Amino acid sequence: MKFPRICASVVALASSATLLMRAQTAEVSVQTTGPVHTAAFQTPQGIVRVHVSSDAAAGDTISGMIVAEPVGATPQAREANLRQLANSVVEWQSQRAPVSARRYEWQVPVGLRTGYGALMLRDRDGKLLSQASLPIDPVPAPATRGPSTVPAFELPTEGQKGAPAVILGRSDGSLTGKTVTLGETEVDLLAASPRQLAFRVPATALGPAPVRFASADGVTEGTLRVLGISMNATSTQLGGGQRATLTITVSGLNGITEPVTLTVLNRSAAIMQVENIDRPITITPRQVTGQGTFVVNRRITGVRLGTWEVVASVGKPPLAQFDVQRSIARILADWQAKTGVAITADASSQIQRSVLDTRMMLDDFLRRQQLNQGDVQAVFAALLSHYCFDLRDDSRSRRRVADGTADGPRIRLVALGQNRPAGAEITAAEVDRLSFSDFLSRLIGRFSEQQAVGYLFVSSTPAEAPITIDGQRKGEVTNRRFVTSVGDHMVVVAGPQTCRQRVTVNAFQTKVIGCGV
Repeated sequence: MKFPRICASVVALASSATLLMRAQTAEVSVQTTGPVHTAAFQTPQGIVRVHVSSDAAAGDTISGMIVAEPVGATPQAREANLRQLANSVVEWQSQRAPVSARRYEWQVPVGLRTGYGALMLRDRDGKLLSQASLPIDPVPAPATRGPSTVPAFELPTEGQKGAPAVILGRSDGSLTGKTVTLGETEVDLLAASPRQLAFRVPATALGPAPVRFASADGVTEGTLRVLGISMNATSTQLGGGQRATLTITVSGLNGITEPVTLTVLNRSAAIMQVENIDRPITITPRQVTGQGTFVVNRRITGVRLGTWEVVASVGKPPLAQFDVQRSIARILADWQAKTGVAITADASSQIQRSVLDTRMMLDDFLRRQQLNQGDVQAVFAALLSHYCFDLRDDSRSRRRVADGTADGPRIRLVALGQNRPAGAEITAAEVDRLSFSDFLSRLIGRFSEQQAVGYLFVSSTPAEAPITIDGQRKGEVTNRRFVTSVGDHMVVVAGPQTCRQRVTVNAFQTKVIGCGV
């Protein structure tokens, strides 16, 4: 995937002057960073991490790395703990992989419709040590490839040192027989699905370097710019009214020919304030030093004692990180294949213009998601999917009013491979009534500045049941997807037997609600 999914660096600064990592609050957690879900199992001997592609779906072959990280006060203790961790086994859907293998390859059952699968860690004797819920898209992904003129694989052009990056393109979902090389270094592959492969950008790399992806389908080459951010404060213990200087250093900028954007977010406003971070900072080529760095200072003022956190990202604006028009065409084609609802050529063109007209607002929203470690292309795809569902539901609603039937005479199915109800054709008239700009404005209004997005998939049997979320009825009907804020939501699906579920949505993960199944 030539689409640079994460071209930002996220750094957290704590009052101890060390980088603040998200603490594990239980024996196991599942977090999403860019294109990868990572399940982290904590044991007395250390941590076992399992990396899974964030777009894994029913029917896929998926593969990924299993990493054992032993603890111990001495090398001998760490070696003993590593042997014990290596003897444990990771299990998912009755498929097992020993930790010592450092890699798994599994089949996702086509019938897995719950939105997750139980991922378990067992000891060498089969005893269950811990269990996590692994997010899985319940709807099988379309199997068709794009036009022959579209490159088979698209490589990222920017990445964060030490963070995941992603290659987009159709493959077999296996890591076997695939390599990614950055400069002269073969990098660690993290996870793969039939649509993407995630790898880790080496922490030692900075600036532009040749990137090469080799597989059975051939070799794809490009250039990847590796960016980094570091932060330092003259004082990390600030009482009320006390001041200090925060220094932010961006590296890897050598040779840039266009401006890049530095965005800073204070996640601890109740603990301290940072001046002049309300707007992104534009870094021009002539502001970059000969070492490829840019430095900016900001005054910080304490509100009260406590641990504080600041995050930052740097790179081209989100919509400049990938081919937006090609992405829109791919997303619309996949949406039609999954839903069976046709989008006319005129409507597709109108949607594309409507999205591009919203560039400034969309860039700002995607930049905030990038600060939360989101994959900007995945968020963009989710937003466009949500919008298409709104167009579909608006079209159905208007046709019901017009002729009193569930579907009007202009219904046209484009995919019959799945048992779905027919959907009204989306025409340019629907796009004229609800522009992408109007949709995005209303959606963004439901988010605070710091909130990450999450996703809901709501289905019912039969379909076309009215949906109410958090007491708000907006004309949506099953089956469909939503972009929503993280946290708790009450979802009600009306029908012969009304379905009510309170759910917790996690950042960049899909929560599935199935009613009447």
